[in-house]
Amino acid sequence: FQAGHETTSTALLWWSRLMAEHPAAAQRASDELHQVLAGREPTPDDLPALPWLGATLKEAMRLYPPVAAMMSRRTTQDIRLGGWHVPRGSVLRITPWLLQRDARWFSAPEAFRPERFMPDAPPPPRSAWLPFGVGPRVCIGQHFATLEMTLVAAMLLQRFALVLPADAGPVVPVMNVTLRPRDPVALLLQRR
Repeated sequence: FQAGHETTSTALLWWSRLMAEHPAAAQRASDELHQVLAGREPTPDDLPALPWLGATLKEAMRLYPPVAAMMSRRTTQDIRLGGWHVPRGSVLRITPWLLQRDARWFSAPEAFRPERFMPDAPPPPRSAWLPFGVGPRVCIGQHFATLEMTLVAAMLLQRFALVLPADAGPVVPVMNVTLRPRDPVALLLQRR
């Protein structure tokens, strides 16, 4: 329960900052919400009709994966990885922060481009985007977390525009159990 709470709130924090930094993307999400919901509260049934909002959340988790470096796996046999020999029993750390910013999988990997995750976009290669992990140990809460984040994001954007304060500087991520900002993140909420 705690892991799901922490990772979801962290993902929404980074998403909020990115939406404030990219007002055109935020406006497109707001327009989508207005068109689909017409002022009513979002429900789980609305998620398929909100592809841009979902894409902004996925792109935020690509750039700022809540669990950025804590996944590890132990090798069950000797393997070669690139030019390295990795003996059986070695612990390998899987780092979504690096994988999801790799130019082999994502053009302009440091840029916020939600269109990468629109339904008509080619999907990233398997294991190039893994904010919830992958394979037999994938997060069992991924569907609930996606639902929760989308509903919270929708309700937030229905009511407010997210704006950076004039004195907002860059945010420095720090890898703890979850990827957190080094300093508090300040945003202005302007009522719609």
